[in-house]
Amino acid sequence: MRALDVVLGALVLLNLWVLLSDGFAQSVAGVRVSVRSPQDVLLTTVAVLALRWALALPAPDVRRPGRLVAAGVVVYTLVFSLISLGQHWTFRTHAMDLGYYVQVVWMLGHGLTPHETLLEQHAWAGHLSPILYLLAPLGRLPRVAEALLVFQALALALGAVPLYLMARPRLGAAMASALAVLYLLNPSLHGITTKDFHTAALAIPLLLTAMCAVDDGRWWLFWPAAILTLATREDAGIAVVGLGLWILLARRHGALGLAVTGLGLAWLFASVEWIVPFFRGGPYPYFTARYADLGDSLGAVVLSPLLRPRAVLLSLLSAERLRYLAALLAPLGFLPMAAPLSAAGAVPALAQNLLSIEPVLFNYRSQYQSFVLPFLLVAAASGLQALARRERGRVKPRHVLAIAVLTSLVLSARTVNALAVSRWWPGEGPRSAERLMASIPPDASVTTQERPIAHLAQRRHVYRFPNGLDRSQYAFVNGGRLGAGEIGRVPARREDSVVTILPPGPGSRRPYRFEVVDEAGGFLLLRPAPTPP
Repeated sequence: MRALDVVLGALVLLNLWVLLSDGFAQSVAGVRVSVRSPQDVLLTTVAVLALRWALALPAPDVRRPGRLVAAGVVVYTLVFSLISLGQHWTFRTHAMDLGYYVQVVWMLGHGLTPHETLLEQHAWAGHLSPILYLLAPLGRLPRVAEALLVFQALALALGAVPLYLMARPRLGAAMASALAVLYLLNPSLHGITTKDFHTAALAIPLLLTAMCAVDDGRWWLFWPAAILTLATREDAGIAVVGLGLWILLARRHGALGLAVTGLGLAWLFASVEWIVPFFRGGPYPYFTARYADLGDSLGAVVLSPLLRPRAVLLSLLSAERLRYLAALLAPLGFLPMAAPLSAAGAVPALAQNLLSIEPVLFNYRSQYQSFVLPFLLVAAASGLQALARRERGRVKPRHVLAIAVLTSLVLSARTVNALAVSRWWPGEGPRSAERLMASIPPDASVTTQERPIAHLAQRRHVYRFPNGLDRSQYAFVNGGRLGAGEIGRVPARREDSVVTILPPGPGSRRPYRFEVVDEAGGFLLLRPAPTPP
């Protein structure tokens, strides 16, 4: 075992070296050895660790479990803030997953109506997220995108606190702190944190807080947490319906459970049927896209298990969805299955994901797990409690936790790649882009491509190229394919200091002419050229 400990130490040092140096390649005894991926080193480390624990599973003495949870919150916030900021600094964030929220929060912070210009509609015409009003102070900061990403990492890290407080009376402080650490290692949580910014993600700490408040009888905390959960998104009513089911079945509060379930249903129907259509000027757009084989309205989708049971069953039993369920449960040691009543709160959100035809909803690392994960974590605590009661059982809680930790590390191994210096440190291209964008006046309208939008969204008018070509005072684009006659798949050509962009669409339309204001690193800063006589 000492030899395995030495190997584990060497692998940890190797992973640090790969993260800092971007890997290496050496010839050893005439054999070319190449180590490039931190993920591969981590998987090897997990394999050795599994062997080490199989020989002798340690029983760590957690003397100050509260401090362990606090340290986990701090480490998670720092690590995932770095990963998220690095993705933004290296232009790997997206228009609708971050740029949209940057513009809306910036507008709210400046007292403006949240009319976003990416889709050119009121912000609540797409997703109803009144919780953004509480984030409006972030809109006054110089870097709104960075503020949102750090806030999200911190909020998700803090979810470990109510989980720990909730589990401590039932499992003891040491086991509860282990469950909190397992939460921070969860691959679904990692995927949610690193997928730009989503208000739905904020439901995770809010739901955990609400459930903890129920157990403690702190109704002054429960109701704000439940209402703020509804405020994250229009479909958060599904999560609150799950909260009501959990209160009803797992905690046996009949009247409260029914009231909360009714509140969730009321918000869901009001948002989908009235509020969003009011701002949109048309029906809610997502049912026809995501549940086309079950119906074209909320009522039809809800009743589909009764009206179309065969279609529902075939969907639930597909290989992709079964793998999705396994990926959700395995990092929790399948413990929620030992406490089905406690896991009942996850059923509405699981149904939302499993019945969809869009694969992103049943991707275990997507933000659509935000309404599922809190209930599975609480059910895992109940499963651990049930397991601990079986004193004569061969499988002990610490065995299950060890397997869950190893599984979590395997399923989240790709996350470690984002810690490599080359992945978060901006190179010459991103630095050149930042310099060019800084020269655009803050009140100017801009059209730009997908990746720079989040960097330029702190303004009234920002468009996704080629939209807004006729209304923008500036265009900021990657000109790497101008030699091939295009900018972002839009036909374009350059003649000296003038770039001509041919508008997409049928028929002959007047081309747009832009003069080059500045260029660097393959990026071009353009503004409309004077019309030739």
